[in-house]
Amino acid sequence: MRRPLWIFSLALALCWVWTGIALAESPTTYVKGILDKVMSLQNDASLSGQARAKAIHGIIERSFDFSMMAKSSLGSAYDSINAGQRQEFTHTFSYLFQDSYTRLVLNFLKKENIEYGAERKEGDRAQVATTIVRPNENIPVTYLMHTASQGWVLYDVIVDGVSILHNYQTQFGQVIRTKSFGFLLQKMEEQRRAIQ
Repeated sequence: MRRPLWIFSLALALCWVWTGIALAESPTTYVKGILDKVMSLQNDASLSGQARAKAIHGIIERSFDFSMMAKSSLGSAYDSINAGQRQEFTHTFSYLFQDSYTRLVLNFLKKENIEYGAERKEGDRAQVATTIVRPNENIPVTYLMHTASQGWVLYDVIVDGVSILHNYQTQFGQVIRTKSFGFLLQKMEEQRRAIQ
């Protein structure tokens, strides 16, 4: 039985409306929403350490574009590996990043005051500058993002001038040059198994 054309038209229109609503959120509002949720979890005394880590891990999982990050982290080496290797690397990279960034957030963001600075947008990309204000130091943190079907999504964080994604690119590139991609993937999988 054929469905009326208006049903498909309505579904398509709703998709466009939803995308428009998601992208209507400014990059700064998007970043502030993430940080507010994380800080709320950090300061929720009713949560156990494990529950807090799991909740923060979930926020990180939803907030980053791991496919793009995995591809960028390998640079030109990404073009020389097959589809299966790409999928396996992306899966492993995603898991390790989420674990590492969760621990970073748990240890680094407590009750600090966060100031929001300049927002820059260019095409489908944006940057939001923030500063973590502590009694004895100010730490600049810049969030890089681009648009996706669900709205803004992060692909890099620059902490005190150091890009997390660039660090991965440097480390992975060195291992691939001196060893091989297979060696890199094997070591990453060993690390993933060790923390699961």
